[in-house]
Amino acid sequence: MAIVYVAYDGKWENNAYVDHKLKVLMVSMDKTCLALQMQIAKSIGIEEEASKIRMLYNANLETSKGVEIENDSDVEMYLYLVKNEEEYKKCPIIVEIEETTIQYSEGSKDSVVALYVEEEQILTTTLVQKTKKRRFQEVEETETSSSSSSVWESLKREKENMEIITKGTSIEDLKENLIFESKEDLKEVLSMISIKKKFQYRVPKSDKKRFMARCIDENNPNHRQASSHLISKYIQNMLGDPKVEYKTNQVISDVKRVLGVTVNYQKAWRAMQNARDEVLGPASDSYGLLPSYCHVLKKNNPGSVTKIMKDSENRFKFLFVAYGVSIEGWKHCRPVIVVDGTFLKAKHGGILFVACAKDGNNGIFPLAFGVGESENNEAWEWFFTSLKEAIGGREELCIVSDRHLSIANAIKRVYPEAHHGICMHHLKENLIKRYMVTGLHDLFFKAARAYRHSEFEKYMSEMSSLNPKIKDYLLEIGPGRWARCLYPRRRYNIQTSNIAESINSTVKEAREQPILKLLDELRKTFQNWFLERSKLAASTFYPVTTWAHKEMRDKLEKANCMEFDLDEIPCSHAIAGIDKLYRNKYEYCSKWYDIMMYKNTYNGSLNPVGDKEDWNIPEDIKQEILLPPIYKPAAGRRKKQRYKSATETFKMSTKCGRCRRTGHNRKTCKFSPALHPYSKKHNTNEASTSCKAQSSPAAF
Repeated sequence: MAIVYVAYDGKWENNAYVDHKLKVLMVSMDKTCLALQMQIAKSIGIEEEASKIRMLYNANLETSKGVEIENDSDVEMYLYLVKNEEEYKKCPIIVEIEETTIQYSEGSKDSVVALYVEEEQILTTTLVQKTKKRRFQEVEETETSSSSSSVWESLKREKENMEIITKGTSIEDLKENLIFESKEDLKEVLSMISIKKKFQYRVPKSDKKRFMARCIDENNPNHRQASSHLISKYIQNMLGDPKVEYKTNQVISDVKRVLGVTVNYQKAWRAMQNARDEVLGPASDSYGLLPSYCHVLKKNNPGSVTKIMKDSENRFKFLFVAYGVSIEGWKHCRPVIVVDGTFLKAKHGGILFVACAKDGNNGIFPLAFGVGESENNEAWEWFFTSLKEAIGGREELCIVSDRHLSIANAIKRVYPEAHHGICMHHLKENLIKRYMVTGLHDLFFKAARAYRHSEFEKYMSEMSSLNPKIKDYLLEIGPGRWARCLYPRRRYNIQTSNIAESINSTVKEAREQPILKLLDELRKTFQNWFLERSKLAASTFYPVTTWAHKEMRDKLEKANCMEFDLDEIPCSHAIAGIDKLYRNKYEYCSKWYDIMMYKNTYNGSLNPVGDKEDWNIPEDIKQEILLPPIYKPAAGRRKKQRYKSATETFKMSTKCGRCRRTGHNRKTCKFSPALHPYSKKHNTNEASTSCKAQSSPAAF
């Protein structure tokens, strides 16, 4: 792929093209001359005029305008220079539009005749120019020999009876005295009518002055006018809600049911993409709007931090967003951060980075998020650096994540003072994948969640009895990173990275949307969370949060030493001692569970950014160029589901309904006195009895 600049709508002065407009295109290296003309025509808004474009580029020749691009070899040479020669990287293609000369009849200076041919008759339509706006008007039927002057006279006679057809207006049939705002609107209406009336047509002539359509007798269920662009108009209302998945097969069935037309899978898929671009906007354009979006976000939410990193070619690389209310609320949360990354399913791919914590009510508190190209050392280090600049440091800070090496390397470089804890769920998956032993799952969780060191040693010994290598593997990782009783710092009840994965699953559907839509869905989700939890905090009348109050009540029924020390919530023993001293047990809870801390966590509000039409953006930000990243999709269908680990597809051991032991079922049980007729024990006993009977002498 090559980045090509297109200059147009300018003028020549002294062999220099000045006062022009500029477009930036992504062009494949194998592009033909005609395909390049069509791509340029579409980008600068010249419909169906690709063959009348003159392309040239300035080769620093002082005596000429430049080198003209006329064939595929010229295109190949230009793309090679742009790709490999430094002085040509920003050398634009200069586009000149060759206007056609049209003879006007008397009285038709501002009009041009366009003909609609239907069988043997010609339906004549006139293009009228009023205040520089082109309109198509349908007039009476005439013979083939009708001149443009007679058409103009008919137009003037019928002028007072004209009916203006605006964009999106549905009409049942073409009739006289209709005005369309553009040729595209006329073509769209004609295509819809042809589908409804069960006829097809072809276009022998079409340019910016005329449009001719001839009816044809073609008995084909694949209607030629049922284009992907037209089908997209019917399915746009199905794509408004990102939580509703509308599949390509549903498009095929809906088109068959509503329009009575059969379309193939490829056309339905293209219609889906066109409709998605119409509703959500093109995915590539979202990147260009990111600087403006971040500016409005910071303006409407004081204290927010946004950062965008670009490469040398102005292509998107990294994004970081931390809301001002999250930065302030983090000061009132437990000093434990959970981070995770998940892949994006949009056109340009990428990774969504999430950092979150837990509030005093044990709810998920969104801290910051970012978008990058992939999960590597550079991406995670940039994300943690931006996070530290936004929220600063904390005493006794602990960061929890999975065992991704890039996360561990970034924490060592950016947060050397923090303790890096491992998610016990991911560690369990790695452990079971390495040692598939019955009962290992339960023993590991008991060891990881144990409050007392003696309990931890007991479960470690039981795992070692299953396989001695299990204990060596866990000790090599470091029990202080996953075992609760051996944490060098308090992780409270945060032993997994599930809260970060919960945020990822919350925006599961939005991860398929363009990046701007993804950011706004995240903002809406967090805005609702802050609003709901601020109301919950205002309606709580305990000295502590409702979750902490419930935990204290549950601990009265189940006592376990060391809980008070590690969770900072009084256990039953501590509550008994506190009550004996006639003191308030809530005063012995950690300050992080205090109701005032919880209220301060959600004291602020997250404000929306509004419609982009209402944004007030400074000129320097408007002119900032941000191109989408270069993404090479893998062959085949785009991946939407994550790859499951081996432990998720591994079938756990069964439990017998007779002896209640694991590892077998009722049919294969050898321990129950009541044998199943097909059990192995039953068959074994029967076979041994038969052998003994055959070996004994015959009885007379």
